[in-house]
Amino acid sequence: MRILAALAAVSLLAGLAAAQTVIPIPAFSHTYQASQTRGFYCQAPVDFTVVGLRVPDEAKNGQQNVCLYNHTSAPPAFSGTVPLTPLFSKFAEPSANIIPCSIPYKKGDWLIVIGACGNATMLYNSYAAPGCFQSSIFGNATTVCRAGIQANIVSALPPHAIWSENAFEVCRVEVYVASAQLVGSGSGAPGTTLTFTLMAAADGGLPYQLGSSLGNGPIPIDTRKLELSPDALLVASVSGNLPAVFEGYAGTLDAQGLGNAKLHLPMVPALKGVRIYSAFVTLRGSAPSGIASVSDTFLFTIQ
Repeated sequence: MRILAALAAVSLLAGLAAAQTVIPIPAFSHTYQASQTRGFYCQAPVDFTVVGLRVPDEAKNGQQNVCLYNHTSAPPAFSGTVPLTPLFSKFAEPSANIIPCSIPYKKGDWLIVIGACGNATMLYNSYAAPGCFQSSIFGNATTVCRAGIQANIVSALPPHAIWSENAFEVCRVEVYVASAQLVGSGSGAPGTTLTFTLMAAADGGLPYQLGSSLGNGPIPIDTRKLELSPDALLVASVSGNLPAVFEGYAGTLDAQGLGNAKLHLPMVPALKGVRIYSAFVTLRGSAPSGIASVSDTFLFTIQ
């Protein structure tokens, strides 16, 4: 049976969570200017992948610095510390940018992030009001609490001595998360092939359906959305009737949650300049609308 009749061409494909979201953080209160770096920690209530980071820049400094960690427990209360080496770090990045990354977290892991704008001389931490903040990830509750180091993130060599202070100000860092990712590679020229890598670490062994459209919609379903458009290209790509063009658009992820697909672009020069959006879903009967995860949306322009 072909992936639930190709998810009824469009309607079931639309029953998806938003592909990418930011972990809610408390409102800005004031800027803490110091040579020390602050952030927050929370426990993962579900599996997810951190796909982007950004430090709010209310001081208009212009550059940001951030480190991301994964630990087996909450950091100890100050003045206790735990030495941790970041899984990802970035320094002197323009503060207007969302910094891309791909760091997976499993349910029960402890995410710790610290970040501030500034440089090795002075940092500008974006503070909220004192106390922990009730947040969520994909609708699953978690609590965001203050963490930090007594050093400048730019100059401090890892491992960093991380602590927590639940009664004090959470330092605000935007953490963008996704439940699945789609990466494409290729020249995008007519007559060539675009290769997709599907990644959903929490969904190993599940069936998937990939789709492509000429727009990013979104297609709304209850409180959720799919960032593809319900057009003829989407219907063709999920129908299974054109395997010579849409190769591997339906299948099963391997045990690591990985899959591959290809889009064979016709040799039609008139296609140059056309923008194509692609995304995939994974299927689980017990999940809302039968959809376990939805990827981010990959955009390319035919060259």
